[in-house]
Amino acid sequence: MSEIHIAAFQQEDIVEIIDLFYGTVQEVNRADYSEAAIAAWAPVEEKENVLKEWKDSFLKNKTFVARMQGQVVGFIDIRADGYLDRLYVHKDKQRLGIASALLMQIEEWGRREEIPFIWTFSSITAKGFFERYGFEVIEKENVERKDVLLTRFKMKKMLIEE
Repeated sequence: MSEIHIAAFQQEDIVEIIDLFYGTVQEVNRADYSEAAIAAWAPVEEKENVLKEWKDSFLKNKTFVARMQGQVVGFIDIRADGYLDRLYVHKDKQRLGIASALLMQIEEWGRREEIPFIWTFSSITAKGFFERYGFEVIEKENVERKDVLLTRFKMKKMLIEE
């Protein structure tokens, strides 16, 4: 296996990141979500808007990008309030430790910044991963996207013990 290199987000990464997101949702999340849910989650017709919106939010958030042999294979971003917004790994690079390495990077950063906890909305697909890393389910909910209900889990992990 080749080595995982993690670095801060660079604007030139954005096209590769958006392609990774769409490919992963359409392939990996298909096991847990319907075609309609996938289409609502990653609407192909909105790809250009997503690219612009995400670039702006990646610049505001703390964002890390994982590469293997020069290829973007994963990304993660977190807001200053501890909200882990996105964590995705390339559809062809699942189960290689990429998500774990990205999460560890964010947790390290969060502790340095004295963020007491990280919270996120996890997909059904990612729930087990987050639980293995100490996240607890706060609540299960359904959110509506384009007239389709998507199941997700609000999850939280303490970084600094109270």
